[in-house]
Amino acid sequence: MNTTKKGIVPEELDNLIQEYLSDGIISDKERQVLLNKAQALGLNVDEVDLYIDAQQQKADQSVAAAVSKRRGKTCPYCGESIPELTDKCPYCGKNITPEASKELKYLIYNLQHYLERYIKRPTDGRKAEIESYIRKAKMYYGNNPKVQCLVEETEESIKETIVKNKKTRRNFFIGWACFMLFSFMCMIPVFISENTPESKARRQAQQQELNVADEQIKELGDQVVELIGTGDLDSAKTTIAGFSIPKVYKSGYSIASNFDDMYLALINAYINNGDLDNAEVVGSIFKLKINDDDEWKETSCYKTLKKAFKKNDRDFSALKAK
Repeated sequence: MNTTKKGIVPEELDNLIQEYLSDGIISDKERQVLLNKAQALGLNVDEVDLYIDAQQQKADQSVAAAVSKRRGKTCPYCGESIPELTDKCPYCGKNITPEASKELKYLIYNLQHYLERYIKRPTDGRKAEIESYIRKAKMYYGNNPKVQCLVEETEESIKETIVKNKKTRRNFFIGWACFMLFSFMCMIPVFISENTPESKARRQAQQQELNVADEQIKELGDQVVELIGTGDLDSAKTTIAGFSIPKVYKSGYSIASNFDDMYLALINAYINNGDLDNAEVVGSIFKLKINDDDEWKETSCYKTLKKAFKKNDRDFSALKAK
């Protein structure tokens, strides 16, 4: 069976399709006749239907090209239809060159491109860019109705973008002002409460308690150093273990920073004596008092013990921060 190049319909069916297209269109009745014939020939009706659509589209394109050829071309300056081969517009008198048409297309592209850029981020620089192309369009192609319409739409879009941008800025500043006012109003009660006689007295009491705690730590440190100096490490261990951490030191950081030096001195003394058991006991006491693994592993005691245990191949799991 002879078929077309597409390999879909036989030649006789294709010839019938072309015959029906002689007037430029396949009617619904003609299409049904073609589909019935395709079915009778054992062909895939859906594929033949698509083939008919493709042939109809080709016919439509041929008709459009013929109409366009009869109409000629459009003057880029005034927009009037002019003969295809003319090099001068009979309406506006401008010389028609391929460069003029290309320049117009380029100008239209730039108007649309820079307008989109300006709308996305309206800045003075981008506004100046698009305004330069608007002036050029008005100067060289001001009589072209399509260009006039495009310029008007572009200018209107610029105005709308300016209004929208002003509104956005205004809303932003209003929101910012409301936020600052709200923050200020929230701070007023805090400021007032912090400056009442009761608040001042409470802060003074806290400072006095902190001063007493600092003095106690200083005395403890001096006592521990003295005992270490005399070689009485066990008494130093008992003293430092029995000292209750003042309540003013609430965080693991404040405990670690204030007691690290005296615990380290005792740990180093035990390590120098080769007594890793008691060094571990002192480290465990300090870790328990800090009660914060993140702060514990940042202390000098932790790092010193870890290094010493590794050097002596000793298990560090009891002191290791989780």
